[in-house]
Amino acid sequence: MSTIEVNSIQPLSSGTTITLGASGKTLNIPSGCTISNSGTASGFGKILSMNAYQYIGQTTASSTSFVDVLEQTGISVVGQNSKFLIEILGGGIYNGGDKYMGFRCQIKEDSGSYSVIQNSNNRDFGSLYGSSTVVSGATAWSYYYTPTNTSSLSTLSIKFQIASINTSGNVQFGYHDFAGAGVDGNMTFKVMEVSA
Repeated sequence: MSTIEVNSIQPLSSGTTITLGASGKTLNIPSGCTISNSGTASGFGKILSMNAYQYIGQTTASSTSFVDVLEQTGISVVGQNSKFLIEILGGGIYNGGDKYMGFRCQIKEDSGSYSVIQNSNNRDFGSLYGSSTVVSGATAWSYYYTPTNTSSLSTLSIKFQIASINTSGNVQFGYHDFAGAGVDGNMTFKVMEVSA
């Protein structure tokens, strides 16, 4: 085995790319080495960042107009061409008097306007909970978001909303102190940035 000791490797003046290795070969990085990247990494498919928040409270909606449950603004974007896995878990739900709760998510890129995440049928990508005067179980919702800005995105802002969508009347998210037992419907909200 031969060893090359240099401080810098650059392509020829007529080229722009350096190729290491060949198909079927392995590049080995010994223990103790560190790869420091100040440029753009692509093709690795790794998690670049994860932001986690907790909602502890109760939000009530009494009409078909959506109200905010939780809003997180200015989530920093680490790399370009990334995708974002958005998840919420938890959050007890109370629908009184045969009411139905609609749940949806809105997202904003940089200083733009909020827009509702929709499915391929141009309908809100959300959840629908319906029951008569009962507390429903925990919420589980996720979406894999591809930004419209793929070259210079710096921040994302995300908010979740609820509404009483069939008739007027109260629906509640994050039900508080259920049955006097000291149990709240807390929610965890996660945003994971995945490299392209």
